[in-house]
Amino acid sequence: MTTPPVIAADPLAACPPLMRWLLERIAPEDDALTLLDPRQPIEALYANWIAKGQLSAALRLIAGVLPTRESVWWAWVSARYASQLAGAAAPSAAVHAALSAIEQWIVRPDDDARRAAWDAGNAAGLDTPVGMVAAAVFLSGTTVAPPTVPPVPPPPGAALPLISGAILLSAAANSKPEQIAPTMSAFAAQGLEIVKRLGGWGAALQLAYDTHQRLAQDYARATAPPSAPAAR
Repeated sequence: MTTPPVIAADPLAACPPLMRWLLERIAPEDDALTLLDPRQPIEALYANWIAKGQLSAALRLIAGVLPTRESVWWAWVSARYASQLAGAAAPSAAVHAALSAIEQWIVRPDDDARRAAWDAGNAAGLDTPVGMVAAAVFLSGTTVAPPTVPPVPPPPGAALPLISGAILLSAAANSKPEQIAPTMSAFAAQGLEIVKRLGGWGAALQLAYDTHQRLAQDYARATAPPSAPAAR
């Protein structure tokens, strides 16, 4: 007799809808999810993850609620820090150029600056922290197509893993392994200050959700197949 498969319980089943959406969005590690108490607010989950050393999950939690420009700035600061670490290889001219191009987009987030950041990030290497931030900048626009063809919008949320990935990679660039966790904690504290300026976790989460829903509707309209002609 074949043993029926065991279906694991949904760890997010008891979460309020917005918290569930956020946790599905950031995909924390299983060890981090074991610390989840759906009765507690997000700020309590964040504090618990920090206290228990689930730093990558805590960083992704912040990234999941920040608006695009703020999240790019946060990741850019982290990438710039990684480029200035003592004992690390000196950053190339391409890395400096990419940092400058991203900064220009932060100051003036128009399409020309976005495409310039993408080009500079490619030159620096998309597997570097600054290259990942540049890719996130590019995916924050309304199209990933060349400017001479019809728009092709990026999927909503496509930049999110690049932001958190750039920050984690920036912390790991430390030549002293014992400094990686403190660096991640420092990055998290910096991100938390942005959350506070947005009005706290609840306000930031609602803004992130509303923005994502709007972008998802825009994406669905832009990528919908053309309607079939009416039969005569």
